[in-house]
Amino acid sequence: MGMLDTQADRIGRGETVEFRPTGGSMEPLIRSRQRVRVAPADPASVEVGDIVLARVSGTVYLHLVSAVDAPRRRVQISNNHGRVNGWTGYDRVLGICLAVDGVPRPGAAAKVRRPVVRPVALATRRLDLLPLLPAHAEEMSLVLADPALHAFTGGAPLSREELRARYEQLGAGSPDPATVWANWVLRLRGQGRLVGTVQATIAPARTLAELAWVVGTPWQGHGFASEAARAVADWLRPLPVDLLVAHVHPDHAASAAVAARCGLRPTGRLRDGEVRWESGDGRRAGL
Repeated sequence: MGMLDTQADRIGRGETVEFRPTGGSMEPLIRSRQRVRVAPADPASVEVGDIVLARVSGTVYLHLVSAVDAPRRRVQISNNHGRVNGWTGYDRVLGICLAVDGVPRPGAAAKVRRPVVRPVALATRRLDLLPLLPAHAEEMSLVLADPALHAFTGGAPLSREELRARYEQLGAGSPDPATVWANWVLRLRGQGRLVGTVQATIAPARTLAELAWVVGTPWQGHGFASEAARAVADWLRPLPVDLLVAHVHPDHAASAAVAARCGLRPTGRLRDGEVRWESGDGRRAGL
């Protein structure tokens, strides 16, 4: 099995992969041994000029889409020097090239096949991260009862009823189909009690996710927020998510420390008085 067959298998399992193909058939778009990033493709959205990983007559190519026959659900695959490999069905268009040596391919991110994103239970050394449910509101209303938690974000603690309504809204999902809300409560293993929450607001078409976290006052200072945020960041990696973002009040040193431990760096840009932090290289942070 060749390198492209191996990558095709991984992409078929929903992975986003990076590798260095060899050969000169795609020069100068892709030179031999340049690093490419390829994600699962939505075949119906690919266009002429896109670079795709496709199987044609049993052979896998990382070549151009040179023609599209939408009524027959097929595309024509060619190299960058005019040689036509042939027509292949949508079901054999496996991946789309997102970037070459870190330089994004225009429009490619919008053509990635998006999995249904739902939060799943996660575990860290000390915490169980459980998908948020309205039933968690009763205990969480006590965890979040300290007004000091709102010193940097404004507002006031919600009552049990208000918090339940809020959790029902979060559970129903974002009204914007381009945005996914994923929320967890943090249960301290051993004690079995809830200590906080962590949230990822995911924009799949932009391969971006914004992280937010809160830990109840009695449990602060033990690294629980960092532990939970890193676990969620790890979970986000294969979706794919290239850019992690957080917004932190410039005076909130503890929250800034959490962002830094997640591999984020301050950008100097402000939103509603909070500094935008991003994964340091504009790609997936080394978390």
